[in-house]
Amino acid sequence: MSLKNSILIPPLLVDSDYEFYVDEPVFNPEIHLKLTEPDFVVLLDGFQHVSKAPQLSRPLSENRESQLAYTGPFQVLSDEGYDVLQSILKREMAYQISDARHPAKIRFGGYRSKWLQDFNRSPQVLEHLSRITGDVQLIPTTLQSSYSHTNIGYANTDRVDYFHRDSVPYVLILLASDMSETVGGELQLIERQPEEAFHLLEQYQGKLPKEYVRTIDYLGSNSCVFMQGSRIVHGVTGIESCAQPRITIVNSYMSADPFATECTRFDTFRKEKTGPLEFAMHKIWRSSAQMFDLASGKHSWPTLNQVIERLNKSIEELEQCRDLLMEKTSDRVGFYDAEKKQMGYIDAPPTSLKKGSN
Repeated sequence: MSLKNSILIPPLLVDSDYEFYVDEPVFNPEIHLKLTEPDFVVLLDGFQHVSKAPQLSRPLSENRESQLAYTGPFQVLSDEGYDVLQSILKREMAYQISDARHPAKIRFGGYRSKWLQDFNRSPQVLEHLSRITGDVQLIPTTLQSSYSHTNIGYANTDRVDYFHRDSVPYVLILLASDMSETVGGELQLIERQPEEAFHLLEQYQGKLPKEYVRTIDYLGSNSCVFMQGSRIVHGVTGIESCAQPRITIVNSYMSADPFATECTRFDTFRKEKTGPLEFAMHKIWRSSAQMFDLASGKHSWPTLNQVIERLNKSIEELEQCRDLLMEKTSDRVGFYDAEKKQMGYIDAPPTSLKKGSN
């Protein structure tokens, strides 16, 4: 499964309000990566635990998304790469924000750090994660604000992140802190279809019996797990005590297949400055990639009617985007608000966290 055959990776955007860090090292995959394999993967079909996902030429599901639910822990960064990530993170901590779901998080690092851009777009990482799925070729999300999204958990908090399904298809979650002295802060997954998982959360008012919850054990700092986060409801428990904040770096990915069922959502990012343009670029990518598919060499040369049919499908992508931006339609997925004991949504812009507030 090689990126040579992939559709063009979406372009990078530039926001003049942000400046790149000038003293970063250049991302070097030979120095900064150490790609290892997870000991197991879990498939969506029955949540089977297997040693390795079956290697298929294409997804078998009708929605063209992967068979993969989630993996066991593994590693992508070398010690040198992790050190660079930590140095960037120290500066990024000045950009902490909060919203209805996250007590503390950092976003937009993909506009401030060239190293983070290259890490998220690394062909070596993309090929490695694609092989782990066994059936899907991955590219980075079109939502550049989500490059290396950072979740932060502090002591004496009732949550780090509520139970939710992601608004991007796939996520690589890297533990960027030492949790050896942490009580709480566990990544938990619900091995059910999302609709059933949210129904269970409402039924038990957020306090699920243990048989419904799978807790993920990392291998320690600089280890990671990979999951189809749009298909698995997951959250992070509160922290009773810790020697240092619990920090995870989340890289987001999507299928290179522009016909895969749409799992990138606008509503979650509607209130962010970059949200509308990033999502419009996402839909433009899908639309243009669907047209390009006609001349990709995979099919015989299209007839006039086939071109018109594909053009109409391509236009539908842009019409969907326009209607979402104008709030004529909604693609919200929400999260389970354990305090209010009901589904919640991000209906206000994030607010900056003041120094010393945690």
